[in-house]
Amino acid sequence: MDRIEKLLRAMNPKQKLAMLLLLAQLKRDYTLIPGIKKLIGKQHAFRIRLGGYRIIFIVHADRTVEIVRVTKRDEGTYKNL
Repeated sequence: MDRIEKLLRAMNPKQKLAMLLLLAQLKRDYTLIPGIKKLIGKQHAFRIRLGGYRIIFIVHADRTVEIVRVTKRDEGTYKNL
């Protein structure tokens, strides 16, 4: 089981649905998602906040999106990106 599956199992159904919808939209077109912030010091890295969770992703030159980390917000969320 990968980390995202494990995280989804720990969420309540409402949070899980919101996360799955957000990940699906991220795959289609990330520019339509409100609240995206660019990470300081990282060239093409962004984050989306969903309550206490963070989705960190990178946008490549061909506009493909690579999800780097989906995690609960804590002190280690942004380390070692």
